[in-house]
Amino acid sequence: MTRTQPKTYSIKNYGCQMNVYDGERMAEMFAAQGMVAAGDKARADLVVLNTCHIREKAAEKVYSEIGRLRRDDGSSPIIAVAGCVAQAEGGEIGRRAPEVDIVVGPQAYHNMPQMVAAAARGERVVDLDLPGLDKFAKLPARRKQNANAFLTVQEGCDKFCTYCVVPYTRGAEISRGWTELVDEAKALVDAGATEI
Repeated sequence: MTRTQPKTYSIKNYGCQMNVYDGERMAEMFAAQGMVAAGDKARADLVVLNTCHIREKAAEKVYSEIGRLRRDDGSSPIIAVAGCVAQAEGGEIGRRAPEVDIVVGPQAYHNMPQMVAAAARGERVVDLDLPGLDKFAKLPARRKQNANAFLTVQEGCDKFCTYCVVPYTRGAEISRGWTELVDEAKALVDAGATEI
C-alpha cells in the first residue's frame, strides 16, 4: 500500500533517559524534513513507539499500543517500533503485528528519514545494525533546546551480566570523543540549554 510522505509525527518514549535522548534526536530529524509534531498520535501520519526492553512485559506493552493505533476509518499511520524492544524482537514484530512498517534498533535510527520514505512507498523496513559511533556523525545539528538537555557520552555495555539486556539491545560499549562532546555541549548551550 503506497501512502503519501507523512507531514505529522508522534513519538512515544518508553523507559530510560537514553530513549528520551533518542526520541529528541528523531524529532529533530523529522523537523529537518519539514514534519510537524502532531501532539496526539491519533492525528499523526507517523507514529514512533520508542521502546525499552528493561522492564518485565515491555514487548507486550508495545503490542498492546500497536493495537490501539488502529483507526475507526480503516486508515493507519506509518508505524515504527524503535529502540530496545525492536532490537530484541527484530522481525518477530512484523510477524506478530503486520501493521508495523518500520522496525529500527537504537543504533540505526539516524536512518529514519530514508526508512519513512520507504514505508510511504509501501515497503517494510527492518534495520537492526549496531554500527557504533557512526550514528552520531549522521545526526543533524541540535535544535532549540528547553532548559535541560541530554548529551550522550557513551552507549552500550561489554559486561554481559546475566540479568541485563543492554549489551544485546544497545550493542558493545562505545564512547564518543572528547572534542565531539565539548562541541555538542557548546551547541546545546547556544541553543538555550542551561542544564546538561
